[in-house]
Formats: sequence, C-alpha cells, structure tokens
Amino acid sequence: MSEFVYNNTPLPNQAAEYLTQWIKQNDLKAGDKLPTELELAQKLNVGRSTVREAIMILKSRNIVEVRRGCGTFLTETPGMVEDPLGLNFVEDRTKLAMDWGVVRLIIEPAVAELAAIHATPEDIEQITYWDQRVDEDIVSGVPHLESDIQYHRAIAKASKNIVMDKLLPLIAEGISQFMGTTNNSQSFDTRRCHHEIRDAIARHDSNAARRAMETLLCINQDRLRQGDRQPRQRQRKNGR
Repeated sequence: MSEFVYNNTPLPNQAAEYLTQWIKQNDLKAGDKLPTELELAQKLNVGRSTVREAIMILKSRNIVEVRRGCGTFLTETPGMVEDPLGLNFVEDRTKLAMDWGVVRLIIEPAVAELAAIHATPEDIEQITYWDQRVDEDIVSGVPHLESDIQYHRAIAKASKNIVMDKLLPLIAEGISQFMGTTNNSQSFDTRRCHHEIRDAIARHDSNAARRAMETLLCINQDRLRQGDRQPRQRQRKNGR
C-alpha cells in the first residue's frame, strides 16, 4: 500500500476512502479477501478501532462483507446497496411492476441495440446458453427467474457499456417484480421474442434487436394490464 495521507476528514472516513482506492488499484475481484484488521492498521499506521470503523463504512456501501471467523471480502456488486431507490416501501406492487416496465422499455431496447453492435462470439454464446436455460427451466417446471435474469445480464454485458452493466441489479429487480406479479408465467409470445432478440444479436442486426426487445417489453406490459383489470372487474361484480 502507498503512504496513508492525513487531512481534516475524520480518520475512519479517510481510511475507508483509502481502502476503496486500494481495492481499485489492485483490481480486486468479487470474493477476494482483504488484509486482516491488524495488517491494515499497521500499513495505515492507525489504530485497529479506526480500521474497524472504516470496514463498517465500506460494508454500509456494500463494497465489502465481513464473514465471521474468515475475514473481510469484496462483494459481488461493490457499491450497489440493497434497494437503492427505496422501492421496498411501495405498497401497490402491480403499479410498481408497471412502472418498472416503463423504465425497462426506456433502457433495454438500447441495451439490445448496443449488444448487437458490440457482441463477441463469447457474448453470443452466453446469451444463447441462458436463453436455452430459460426454455429448459420452463419445460421442467423449475422456477426460471434466475435464468431469465442471467439472460438479460448477458445482453447487458454484450453492450460493452460500463453503466449499462452496472444497471443490471436494477433491471433484475424489474424482472423480479414482473415475475412476482404474473406468478412467474411465460407466454409463447415472450419466449418467441427472447429467441428473436438472441438471433438478432447473433447476426449483429441492431435495429431488429431493438424492435424485438421493445416488442417483448410491450407484451409484458399488456400482461400486467390484463392482470390488473381482472381483480377490478371482480370487485365491480361483487359490488353489484
């Protein structure tokens, strides 16, 4: 580690920022272990209590996780805090799923378009793999939420856009909301769109990839609207 520089910022915050830069400079990956508390205290020339507070700051930012008896490790999604938009407190889950659909409709067609432009053979292989996994899970009656998220994650990675890739946890939340509202169902049309997106990216047809993604998300929105109308129709009938 380079020399620790003191300034007027509280010492634990300085240590936290220093460790964040150290993690970046050393290109630590998810699951990599940080030095022990004692080693960090010696390297930074600060007390162990300061290091302990710095680690808690990094933990609150979801940069590291502390495994009791094992040490401190870099998280899978450094810096992405749980529920960053505070949507867990929204009571109307159908409205939330609909609004997520609108956000996805703004973002994901552009992601598919970029993926069709920049996808490597390895990217296309991953998209194809997860597309097939979704089909296999559905046929086997296995919950397919995770494979569906991985399918969209593979498309985002193929876009080669750093910000798009970092938005994946938010997109995954949108997928989760849709699945939860529609009871994890998948229609023939949505599966067809998945295949069309895959094929358009594979042949690097950016316009077709965008259109297919737009069609998929519009179908999803229609399904949410239909599901929302049914309870209201039942309520009107019961009120007669």
